[in-house]
Amino acid sequence: MPGGKEASVAGPSLRESKKQRNRNLILHAAEELFSEKGYQGATVQHISERAGLSKGAIYLYFKSKEELFLTVCLKGVEWFGASLETAAAGAGGLEERIRAVYLAYIRHSLEEPDVFCVLRDSFLERTRQNLSRETIDQITGFVKAWLENEAGLIQEGIDSGVYAEGTDPYAFSVMAWRLSTGLVELAFLEDPLILDPAERERYFETSIDMLLRGIKA
Repeated sequence: MPGGKEASVAGPSLRESKKQRNRNLILHAAEELFSEKGYQGATVQHISERAGLSKGAIYLYFKSKEELFLTVCLKGVEWFGASLETAAAGAGGLEERIRAVYLAYIRHSLEEPDVFCVLRDSFLERTRQNLSRETIDQITGFVKAWLENEAGLIQEGIDSGVYAEGTDPYAFSVMAWRLSTGLVELAFLEDPLILDPAERERYFETSIDMLLRGIKA
């Protein structure tokens, strides 16, 4: 029958395309709702309604809300990781790379507020008490890998005499992460009294400069 072979080849491709589209709709809806309502407040029913799919359809792609939350987090970690790697690759010397990674984290967070909020909430106790140890360990493991990469840059500076001996590279990395996270949260506030939107870029750049100045040899 003319065209029969082409139809049999195109069929699975169309089905796979629909499956991928539905999966993306679910992930996008989940990302928004976990950001808006938190892990506890966002239900599978909410997610299915936002995605425009039936509740049963969600379970064709994800076995539980927890698996969906984990997938959103790991997807977010991947996006952030790619952004930080690109920033480091485009910078010049060691200190420029450290600053570039730090500022890339802040700027990517501002560009992807839903992803930022979901990842931030994954480190809150009220969220973690609803997650399995395996899920927590997976999310934490990826974030810790970021922190260790940044710590490696600080160690390079110590080895080359730029930063003081006795500096704890991993501690610096953790403090830089939490400081930048706090600044992003301030930038999201509607009340500009604490962090004037016109001044926020200066605060971002000044914060990493102050941190680096504190560990100079």
